[in-house]
Amino acid sequence: MSTAVITAVMAWVPDTMTLSRWTAMEPALRATGHSGWDAWVKSWHPDYGHWIEAWPHGETGGSLPVPPGLLPPYLACEIPVETRTDLSGLAAKVANGICSVRPHGARPIDVVMFCHSTPDEHVSTTVAGRLCAEVGPPCFAFSVSQQHGASPFTALRLASDLLDAELDVHTILIVAAEKWYPPFSRICGPGIVHGDAAGALLVERAGRRTNGLYLLDAAVRHVPQEVGRCTEVVPEAWTFTLLSIIDFLLTRHALRCDEIDEIVGQPGITSLADAVSEHFGQPNARAQHDVGIHLGAADSIVRLAQTLDRTASLRARRTLLWGYGIGGFVGTALLGANGVPSFCQHGDVRPAS
Repeated sequence: MSTAVITAVMAWVPDTMTLSRWTAMEPALRATGHSGWDAWVKSWHPDYGHWIEAWPHGETGGSLPVPPGLLPPYLACEIPVETRTDLSGLAAKVANGICSVRPHGARPIDVVMFCHSTPDEHVSTTVAGRLCAEVGPPCFAFSVSQQHGASPFTALRLASDLLDAELDVHTILIVAAEKWYPPFSRICGPGIVHGDAAGALLVERAGRRTNGLYLLDAAVRHVPQEVGRCTEVVPEAWTFTLLSIIDFLLTRHALRCDEIDEIVGQPGITSLADAVSEHFGQPNARAQHDVGIHLGAADSIVRLAQTLDRTASLRARRTLLWGYGIGGFVGTALLGANGVPSFCQHGDVRPAS
């Protein structure tokens, strides 16, 4: 049995507004934004510029581009937009939500990982520091950034490794939050629209009677850069890398495709959703991807929470999570249920797409 088990899940998706309304608001927000962010965005170019050059889709308003095969963003589509708090507040909301439902006398949280793509007015280390203060001693906090939707998979991998290597570590809180604000555009590439959201996972060292989602495995891979430069084969490169990592995890745990009960993916790249659906022989696995509203680093946690909310029983079920980062990352995690984790939510966990 795995050392790591997800014992609590929380997600927060704010109220929505039309993309056309946000587009009308954006020029004023951009005018009052921090000019220093422009230089910060340009600093990404050495690491991610090849992705910009690979996509023949024109300018993306400063945001990192995405592979072809995306659904066009319609101005009438509804996107979740947080208007009452900042990025730090979103992260603290779900962190405090998890902490508030922990039983009296529970072990303190040893490590906090903050996953994000957008810094807003706060740098990632500042948010991680706030989370550390919210949770209280003796926790150690750090951030996983610039991997977009793949960030939670890196965090889960790190959590598993920490629990294996550090016997004094018992409880890890993974927090993911996104709030898109100029100069970061919500429209990234030809058809993906970013929404605001936050999610949190409590990962604990498994005991004999620990209920929850056992983390069987998790992995993240980078789509090869030299392949990314060849525009005509980019979709195949992303698909090949994602399916390879999925098959790697299944093989390592001696599992067949028909032994996976639930598949939870991320929206936006229909070619990836189609490939995963066909690979597992589950035509309904791509139904949730018909609208390309992506919640960045929080996306997989929010969709896992939605799955738990609508599934009556996950006992003895296996779930595969998969996602991608627009900088050229793909990630997946394999979960096995032993009972159901405590599921808490702040308000409603609204549909993300």
